[in-house]
Amino acid sequence: MNKFALYLILGLSLLGACTSKTNQEEPTADSKPVPFTTTIFDSPDAGKASQTRLDDPRPNILFILTDDQPYHTVEFMPTVRETLLKQGVNFENGFVTTPLCCPSRVSILSGEYAHNHEVYTDRFPMGGAGKYDDSSSFAVWLETAGYRSAYYGKYLNEYDAVEPFGYVPPGWGDWFAFLGKNLAEEDVNSQYYSDYSISDNGNISEYAGDKSVFSADLLTQKAVDFISSSRDEPFFLYVSYYNPHSPYFWADRHADQFRSSGEIKAEAYRPTNFMEEDVSDKPAFLQDLNPIAVEKIDISYRQILRSLLSVDDGVASMLRMLDKTGLSDKTIVVYLSDNGLTVGKHRLGLTKNCAYEECVRVPFIVYAPALFPARTDSHLVANIDLAPTFAALAGAPIPGSVDGMSLLPLLEDQHSAWRDALLIEHWPTEEGVGSKIPEYYAIRTAEWKYVEYSTGERELYDLVNDPNELDNLAGDQSHQDIEAELANRLAELKKE
Repeated sequence: MNKFALYLILGLSLLGACTSKTNQEEPTADSKPVPFTTTIFDSPDAGKASQTRLDDPRPNILFILTDDQPYHTVEFMPTVRETLLKQGVNFENGFVTTPLCCPSRVSILSGEYAHNHEVYTDRFPMGGAGKYDDSSSFAVWLETAGYRSAYYGKYLNEYDAVEPFGYVPPGWGDWFAFLGKNLAEEDVNSQYYSDYSISDNGNISEYAGDKSVFSADLLTQKAVDFISSSRDEPFFLYVSYYNPHSPYFWADRHADQFRSSGEIKAEAYRPTNFMEEDVSDKPAFLQDLNPIAVEKIDISYRQILRSLLSVDDGVASMLRMLDKTGLSDKTIVVYLSDNGLTVGKHRLGLTKNCAYEECVRVPFIVYAPALFPARTDSHLVANIDLAPTFAALAGAPIPGSVDGMSLLPLLEDQHSAWRDALLIEHWPTEEGVGSKIPEYYAIRTAEWKYVEYSTGERELYDLVNDPNELDNLAGDQSHQDIEAELANRLAELKKE
């Protein structure tokens, strides 16, 4: 066991992985609700950054990524809501260009659309870690610019299959990434919460059985320790939580929340397009889909919210460590999810992959109040914009292969010139609902969304008057001009 796991187990009695309670949602009646208290993780070696570091103009960059987080759920994360959202730049039109874990994560690392980096799905040969050429990620660019970079958490799907086992990609000075414990088991996903292995700079550490530590808390401890130990040099820290990905596990200390026994509660999620009744205007894949039970959606929704509380603890802990080291004004924090999740919208149960807003729109926050005044920004931004942004912040050259745009001019001046359209694309996955969704390409503008499926089916939505995408206008004579215009623009975007 490494020293961080030992420190957690011995020093933080509140930690632990959830058990078979995951699928049990029976409320308990209590006269007094169990209060929610933010758990702060500290580092015993924390100290103030040197004056030399404070005089260095290069900012630190802290990137926090969640997995399958529905856009609106940041409202149930106290620190994210009250600090990042209210005091940061909230990009309310933040998107992923391919709404699936592995291609989205590679787009983050490379700044490229999936049709250019060619990681189309989560599994080889169409996708997965083995398909990705990692020789030119932003980590490599930042390393040449003198940054100390660390990666903690989930990397890419099928990272376990990359040889040598525990492989460390170039550019990362400190590497601590999840490895599945037993790939023969059907539910390897749960092992990223409570039964997993870690590549610790290429050395394999086991976190299973009596050595198990709830993974979000392990990552948080690693992160605050890294901030503390790196306080005198410019750093890039990538914290990639597995939460709230299915099966939506949570830390034991949050077991009462979002139940009748807990202080934090949430109403059943019922947006206008929840379990959409009339899907006769939708593509055949959706009409043919057997929707899952509403009760299952409601249970999973509360589990998702509960799972996110440990991420919120992590955000609070990292912010506290930045303050403790005197680096708060020196650090830019970026918060994102690798894709969204439908939570019952359009009868899609709990899935990603789709072209609807619920799959492609994600929390997208840049928090640096000392540099960028708080605001809600409506520009179209995407995961492909992060790599060039990180490069620009670090003073590193941006390769010509990048499709995204640096957010830095937009962060400094909200009136800066910016894109007015974004490409979204999908390839059928190897299993699940994503395997039933045909290949598609879509264009998203401020007011419209137009989708072309490989089946010849089309979708067109007026997002101003129909933000829930209930009325498909494709083929409608009164909208043929805008459909033709968007089709032409989509064809151009596909060539980028």
